[in-house]
Amino acid sequence: MNKLLSLLLVSVPCFVACAGQTYRVDVGPLFAHATGDLALQNANGTLQLGQNQNDIDDNLGLGATEPSPYVRVQMDKERHRVRLHGFGLMGDGNGTLAGDYGGIVAGAQVSTSMELFAIAANYGYQIARGENYRIAIGGQAGFYSLDVAARSAVGREEVTTSVVVPMPFAEIEGLFGSVTIGANGAVMSADLGDASGRYLDLEGYVRWQATKEFDFMAGYRYLVLDGYGTASSRDFDADVDIQGVFVTAGIKF
Repeated sequence: MNKLLSLLLVSVPCFVACAGQTYRVDVGPLFAHATGDLALQNANGTLQLGQNQNDIDDNLGLGATEPSPYVRVQMDKERHRVRLHGFGLMGDGNGTLAGDYGGIVAGAQVSTSMELFAIAANYGYQIARGENYRIAIGGQAGFYSLDVAARSAVGREEVTTSVVVPMPFAEIEGLFGSVTIGANGAVMSADLGDASGRYLDLEGYVRWQATKEFDFMAGYRYLVLDGYGTASSRDFDADVDIQGVFVTAGIKF
């Protein structure tokens, strides 16, 4: 998790450098789990990836809910909002392969590990606001990194891939005194070289502004990383969903 926290903390001065804005920093745990399928080509390139899918939970043993640090930094100025938020998910497990995973054949007992990082920076421009609502549209750049390794008695295979995805972004909030109910999302289907496919990043939250400076928030994060391409000179196919709830405490200044 240190890599994720370091990247987020290094980005904080970029927000604080400008004067005249309102800032929020929220930190807390996110309880996330992954579902979906993975396939990895063997060294000879002879596998039909569609017929050699391994379920993240049932076959790789990586579906347990794991606590992860969630960090969120936000800047507001007039109609403009910039937000940077992210989390990391790490897990270990054991399973039995349903299909070949690289050079490890179907039916093999494997010990597995997963590292996933999701960091998103988005900009929203307020296009409408009333007494009890706010609507904004803009863009998002999402950095998504996935590393899934499997070890058996005959060897080790690994999918390692990362991608930066530009996406259109939209946000809506309901404003009810000290309580804000919000939802935002970004989606993209694109050819991005080593990790082309379909990407979806959704969030819903409830924030209570307990005092002028301090707030508490609870929310839900849902990601779809449906990518295919080349990882470590091997073709791969990953259809992974990550979802979980988060709770944070924050400061406004």
